[in-house]
Amino acid sequence: MVGEGTQLVDEARLMGMLRITIAETLTEQKWTLEGRLVQPWIAELKSCWSKTATTRRERKCVVDLTAVTFIDKSGEKALAELSKEGAELIATGIYTRHVVDNIERKKSNRPL
Repeated sequence: MVGEGTQLVDEARLMGMLRITIAETLTEQKWTLEGRLVQPWIAELKSCWSKTATTRRERKCVVDLTAVTFIDKSGEKALAELSKEGAELIATGIYTRHVVDNIERKKSNRPL
């Protein structure tokens, strides 16, 4: 028998989770993202980004994507916006590196 709770668990499993950790020093704000960069977590990422705008000020901002397992189109768009606002995107895996390379290529209008 399948109960209502099972459907919620299945939906959560499909959406996955996104953990956002922000570490601050005098010269840098480092964001570590872990999990799936998909809706509805994009809205949370954008909200956190907006709320921390004044604390970033002139500091370098790094967004570490090393532990991100999936990025959908809305996630790519959000990362592109962060990059345009000065965030340095760090990726080490083949998949995330490919996404970041595409964002950087579009940002600088370089041809493939």
